[in-house]
Amino acid sequence: MLDKIESGTRVFIDANIFLYETFDHWRYGRLCKNFLEDVNKGKCSGITTVLVCNEVFHRVMLAEVVEKYGIEPKSVVRHLKKNWSIITELSKPWDVMLNIRQIENLKILEVTEDDFEVALSYSKKYGLLSNDAIHVATMTQHGITNIATNDPDFERVEGLTVWKP
Repeated sequence: MLDKIESGTRVFIDANIFLYETFDHWRYGRLCKNFLEDVNKGKCSGITTVLVCNEVFHRVMLAEVVEKYGIEPKSVVRHLKKNWSIITELSKPWDVMLNIRQIENLKILEVTEDDFEVALSYSKKYGLLSNDAIHVATMTQHGITNIATNDPDFERVEGLTVWKP
């Protein structure tokens, strides 16, 4: 559980943690909010990547369109491609990014070409999807062994400690 992470621990934060907090998920929202507040207060050091931030930004954008315009989730991307000006009317994705960037003790790392090369081998070795493999590669390159996520795929990766909400 996220609330069991020892003080001073460096933890990679996956997109689902930010999304549960953002959407106030009925089961995990409060736990993720508390965890992110702990990061902000310095109980532990949070690390994420621009790739995670991009994933959160994208999902929040799609969710706002579904909510505001009643578009079916499976049709949102196609709808936005045809009606791109809707994007300029949205606010929540930018608000969420501002909130994430304001979390003290959260470092947002770049994803490098070297990370991508390492990710290819992790994807093959552990059967990880591309983004998950890049997360593991970035973590490895920065000596991070703890991840806050609700994604069980990370449990297959040797040497990682998975902290779930």
